[in-house]
Amino acid sequence: MNEQKVCKLCLKLSNDFQVIDKITREILEVLLLKINLSLKENNVICEGCGDSIYTFFEFKSMCLDSEDCMVPFMRTMNGMEVDIVEMAYFK
Repeated sequence: MNEQKVCKLCLKLSNDFQVIDKITREILEVLLLKINLSLKENNVICEGCGDSIYTFFEFKSMCLDSEDCMVPFMRTMNGMEVDIVEMAYFK
């Protein structure tokens, strides 16, 4: 028999859940989600919330990678107008 648990993020009951482990905690910190996980042991998130936080993490990582590419390129332009298409090719 599957046990239902309450998702720490959306508060919905779910049979499909994962325990919030160290990696998930680190992802929540990177996403700047201030979740108090000290109230209960073995906090869980539902499959939908798990998928969402990993998708958000991938998106944030992509944005940070783009910024890492863009900043050095902008510095080489010395105040000149920047063409985003040209910058993409520079990457």
